Amino acid sequence: MFTSSKKKTPFRWVNCLNGQKGSADSLPARFPLPSANPALGISASEAGLLLEATSAAPVLVNGTLLRPKTTITETSTVQLEDGLFVISGNEDDPFDSVQTGSWVLFDATTGDQLGELPPQQLLEYAANLGRATDTLACTPAGLEVGFKLSQIASLLTVREETEPKPAAPSALTAEQNKGAHLCPVCWTRFDAGDALSVAIHEDLRGDPILGADARLRFQPTRFNDQGLALDPMGLACTDLACPHCRRQLPPGYMDMPHRILSVIGAPSAGKSYYLAVLTHVLQDRLPGDFGLAFKDGDPSGNMLLNQMRNTLFSAATPEDALLGKTALEGATYEKLPRLGRMVSLPRPFIYSLARPSASRDETSIVLYDNAGEHFEPGIDIHDSPGAMHVANSAGLLFLFDPTANARFKAKLIGVDDPQLAIKGRVDQQDSILSEMESRIKRVLGLAPSQRIATPLAFVVGKCDTWEFLLSSPLEPVLSAGKLNLEAVRRNSDRVRTVLVGLCPGLVATAESLASEICYFAVTSFGHQPTVLTTGPNKGRIAPDPQRLAPAHVEEPVYWLLHRSSPELLPSR
Repeated sequence: MFTSSKKKTPFRWVNCLNGQKGSADSLPARFPLPSANPALGISASEAGLLLEATSAAPVLVNGTLLRPKTTITETSTVQLEDGLFVISGNEDDPFDSVQTGSWVLFDATTGDQLGELPPQQLLEYAANLGRATDTLACTPAGLEVGFKLSQIASLLTVREETEPKPAAPSALTAEQNKGAHLCPVCWTRFDAGDALSVAIHEDLRGDPILGADARLRFQPTRFNDQGLALDPMGLACTDLACPHCRRQLPPGYMDMPHRILSVIGAPSAGKSYYLAVLTHVLQDRLPGDFGLAFKDGDPSGNMLLNQMRNTLFSAATPEDALLGKTALEGATYEKLPRLGRMVSLPRPFIYSLARPSASRDETSIVLYDNAGEHFEPGIDIHDSPGAMHVANSAGLLFLFDPTANARFKAKLIGVDDPQLAIKGRVDQQDSILSEMESRIKRVLGLAPSQRIATPLAFVVGKCDTWEFLLSSPLEPVLSAGKLNLEAVRRNSDRVRTVLVGLCPGLVATAESLASEICYFAVTSFGHQPTVLTTGPNKGRIAPDPQRLAPAHVEEPVYWLLHRSSPELLPSR
């Protein structure tokens, strides 16, 4: 009897994004092949192939998260963070006729074929059909198994945007950064003609990228007599969205100039309280100080900050005035596509400055409450780019918490402030400032020795606890409806002198970052907060709403706005 000596191939695979095919000579094996960081271990089992995760990166097998291993008996899909594969343990080659340049789109429920087209066009085709991606599946021509379109959308976008031009080392400085308008959410530029319209008709709910709950975004081709885009059902659309992240833009956003002000600080430095107090004070003070109206430019997008402000200033007790922490994945962040991947981006709070006497003379102010964790060393700038808005800012506000600094606390012995008694706090403010410097210079393509042109307001908070350390009292910074820059400078010198004596390294880092820097002393509460003694938040610290007396909180913003828009806030 004749026995073949031909060696059986344990498994075969095809890369569905680039068409590369291969096979394993023996088991167990690592996958993908070759790779410096394989995501899977594949070994033989009685039933078929045993797949086991070998890294922390998520792996989907046949559309289901691998936890931590599974056995496959048939040809199966494998989705990695940066690749789409089909693997098979069949002895015959099942990938002989696969064409990765042409994909079949079909209904995920009925299996009805909806079209065959290049993979780069799948998302646009789905949008034109008015279909949400979670109702569709797709596969390269010649395969019998497929992927859920909703799960692979980001990989198809990456392929479309990055394949023609390999990334250069300085890609961060030029990534999709072309056009007259800057998106306030993903910070990529676009021209007015590239903005997407947002469908109105209820039957068009479901976006191929944002999911089934979002209204369809589309490139308009039909318009009514007033020039408004018509959605696929013929209804006029007034809302626009960014063509990159697809986030809806505030009304009139593209009709006015914008000034981004980024608030940065360590976790629990008081950024949320500062922004809540700041918007309240600006609304009260700007009309009298400079004849400007401070208006809500995006009521739906600003709802969270407005709620925080109302909670603080409408509260009756400290328990009612307590604001939550800005968690990395919390309510002030949202998951959106950016450069082909879903990332966590901070929600912008958009307001406008306008002179009541001038028609269409408005400037948009974009504020960010950025979680301090985004600036902690080790968080990747691409996977968590939420801190990248600082590179597009008209002004930076670094909020320094003196009650977290050991040298400051040593000078405040005897001050009856519960914030000074908090145990276990690690002062990482110098690390966050250094990381901010590194990231901004990296995004802008600057050498370490260069300084940014963006003005930096170094804001030392909670001055009600430490202002006795100043050489003399702070001066008023307004004079006859104008900003008194000399008074601002003298106040800055007073604060800097205190910082140099207690935190000289922090001052050196700040002054190596920005060529223009000014120091401010502010207090969001104007009093020492209290410790809650009852209820679910027992032990936490909150302000007493009956004693709120914020001071100087608007001065850093006045200075930054003057530097970027002197015609709005003049000086003397």
